[in-house]
Amino acid sequence: MESVGELPEEYHEVLTHQMLANGEGELSAGDTYVDSFYPLAPNADERYVCLKFGMEEVDHFRRFAKLLNPLGIDTSHMVNQAVADRRYFPAESMTTRITVWEERAAFSFLCELEGHFQIKEMTTSTYGPLRVEADAILKEEARHFGYGKRLMQEAYDAGGQARDRAQKALDKFYPMALDMFGRPDSRRGRLAVKWGLRQHDNGELRELYKTAIAQHIEKIGFSVPKVDPSQLQFA
Repeated sequence: MESVGELPEEYHEVLTHQMLANGEGELSAGDTYVDSFYPLAPNADERYVCLKFGMEEVDHFRRFAKLLNPLGIDTSHMVNQAVADRRYFPAESMTTRITVWEERAAFSFLCELEGHFQIKEMTTSTYGPLRVEADAILKEEARHFGYGKRLMQEAYDAGGQARDRAQKALDKFYPMALDMFGRPDSRRGRLAVKWGLRQHDNGELRELYKTAIAQHIEKIGFSVPKVDPSQLQFA
């Protein structure tokens, strides 16, 4: 479907919620890079990367906002909201207190791959304008994940306290990354598959992610965190 006038009511509801949630999540990620990670950066190069990634995440929000405008939805109010007050994508990973640099590494490693999985679903969307933007966003999400993976590898290679902090950061952020997929039995997730807005529902996509991220974790040398259902908001 290529134009607003062609959208059935149910399709419109699922599409707009999908873009609101992902757009808000991108904006919150941008705030996290600037507010939480930038102050912990150990040198000027890492401060530059934090600002660059933050800028790109905000641009992803801008892309979703431009897609939502023709559908009658204004997202400008989100910019002035505190991250904790945003409700379309209320991810603990972006409201938790960040205390060490290895947590920045774990965030990009775990949560940017989650974002990559979500955006990749949109590259085959039946809504044409979304496919175009998703292709552009996907490349940057992949690069953000790759950088996080590099930082995790550096922490592992450093050994000692750096490696221990990185494993603790993995243990902390892994359940949060799983929760970023939303409810496994989400009604909208099923409808998104029905309308071709996604290929997988929330539960299916989370399982695919778990398999992929476990391979990355083990390849570096870390242990895949064990998660108790009580640690999850969306078990």
